[in-house]
Amino acid sequence: MTPAQEVDYILTDCFFAVGQAIGTQKSLDPDAIQWWRARYRAFFLHAMSVRGNSWERDRKRVTAVGRYLGQRALHHAGDKPSIDLRIAALASTDVETGCRMSAERDGVAAQS
Repeated sequence: MTPAQEVDYILTDCFFAVGQAIGTQKSLDPDAIQWWRARYRAFFLHAMSVRGNSWERDRKRVTAVGRYLGQRALHHAGDKPSIDLRIAALASTDVETGCRMSAERDGVAAQS
């Protein structure tokens, strides 16, 4: 299976994990879902195509990060009834900052 085919399975698992973290506490605005999907499709595809990451090797980590993304979205939503695009972006900033710090700690150089 090519990375372009595999990436949809990754996104499904990732967003299933996001949904597990959010549960029934909040709804997700369609704009937030579309933004996350486009953003992480590009990121995951790049990681597999350019950096050689493997879904088989990284699945547990990616789903754990998906749950963390959902937790951060809940945190930023506060008492709002839904997670909108602004909240999704704040949650992504938190998660992506943490991922960069982990990569640096593990000696993985940042690549574009």
